[in-house]
Amino acid sequence: MRRLFVLIVVPSTLLLGAAGGGADIIERVVAKVNGQIITLSDFQQRQITAAQAAHVEPANVAQFLRQNNARILQDAVDEILILQKAEDQGLHMPPQAIDEVIASIKKDNNLNTEEQFQDALAREGLTLSELRTNIEHSYTRRMVLQRDIEPRIAVSEDELRAEYEKRKAEFTKPATVSLQEILVSEEEGGLALAKAVVARARAGEDFPSLARTYSTAASKANGGDIGEIPEPDMDQALQKLASGVAVGAVSDPAPVAGGFRILKVTARTALSVTPFDGAKDKLRDDIMMSRFQKEYDVYMADLRKTAQIELRVREVPLRLTGPIPEGSLLETLEPAGPSLGGAPAAGGAATPAPAAVSPSKPAASGDDEISVTPQAAPEHLAPPAPPGETPKEAKPPSP
Repeated sequence: MRRLFVLIVVPSTLLLGAAGGGADIIERVVAKVNGQIITLSDFQQRQITAAQAAHVEPANVAQFLRQNNARILQDAVDEILILQKAEDQGLHMPPQAIDEVIASIKKDNNLNTEEQFQDALAREGLTLSELRTNIEHSYTRRMVLQRDIEPRIAVSEDELRAEYEKRKAEFTKPATVSLQEILVSEEEGGLALAKAVVARARAGEDFPSLARTYSTAASKANGGDIGEIPEPDMDQALQKLASGVAVGAVSDPAPVAGGFRILKVTARTALSVTPFDGAKDKLRDDIMMSRFQKEYDVYMADLRKTAQIELRVREVPLRLTGPIPEGSLLETLEPAGPSLGGAPAAGGAATPAPAAVSPSKPAASGDDEISVTPQAAPEHLAPPAPPGETPKEAKPPSP
């Protein structure tokens, strides 16, 4: 598995003890959501997940984080709000269901022994407990969104039928003809040679071999094969010539510029239309996907209105705890479904609106860290600009 390695520069505030012999800073708090914290290490893990999903090369990590940190933080806040709502309403994923998902992950990734599974977890930088938590959070979030948003974006049978008629061309496959050709030029033997080639092909000689020997068309390298052609895309002369030839038969020589063309029809398909019943699932998915983002934004805005959201930093560093695996065990999980287009895979991030968290004043006590060491000033949400660029002040909008 190819890995993307990122240079790690650990913030000095995480290594130095407090002045006056105070406790070391164990963890920085990035935000609080109704009292629940998002730590710097939590946030950095989300940065890894986002960079991994976007297949970001090491040289582009800083730029990617500068552009996406606000969204990543908003996703973290929104996930907590959804999970808190699930807890309030008693929604949870039973432990045995998590066991079944893990069994499915092992099967899909061909992890046949416990040692292989543990090695895969280590490559992901995960413990089994963290994997279980990621799975539980992902599925719990999906349960909430399916229950609360899916009814808002439901599609009626009449809407589906109207969409089917509007997009019927998408579900129509035109008739096609699969052809092989031989082009005999006037200089290489003209009509006489063309007739002789036809006679030999009809007598059972291999058409591709004859094409490689006698054809002057570019297709001779492929044994004269010009593939499957939709009938509406064929020029009139070719369509007229092919229409009179049965499957497996060879045409008479037909005059063309510079010589004579011989065709062999190897297959035909008739025009077909996927019926409504065969198309409606895709139509429903497409319509619900198009409606999801708007309803998701409205839903999350309602949750944020009554939430106590405190942004404890203005800037987070351009740091990742590499290496970043190219793939993920969690990629094999069943997606949230077409009605939940913004829902992430387990442990991943959704793609809702940009950050709408509001910064709070930095705490005067140790509330900004898990330990008692005070945080003198808020960090920045957006990483600093690289040398030569003018830094931009991060200004997350208020909800």
